[in-house]
Amino acid sequence: MKKKKTKHFITFNNKKYPYFLSSLYKDEGEKVMFFECKDAGISQSFLAEDIPALLIDLPELIIAEKSYRAKQKEVIRFRLAAEEKKAIEEKAAKLGYSSVSSFLRDVALKA
Repeated sequence: MKKKKTKHFITFNNKKYPYFLSSLYKDEGEKVMFFECKDAGISQSFLAEDIPALLIDLPELIIAEKSYRAKQKEVIRFRLAAEEKKAIEEKAAKLGYSSVSSFLRDVALKA
């Protein structure tokens, strides 16, 4: 089944923030939707009945994500081989991380 991705906007504090919705499938009679909002750091499936509550909370989620990102100003750089970089990127994607940075941060802080 082909997913139709529709773009919507939520406006608050005089700024428009985009989000995307796509209908995925029905699971035991319940419709499942895929919701993505990069400004809020959300990219996952939800039951269709949970989307209205998510939209109510979306401004607060966007503010919290912006605050979290603003605190991340420090940079750590290191060199590695192309094969190592590819392996790290593949592992991060396989484990569901949206970025290599978040994957490496989690791995380093859990060690």
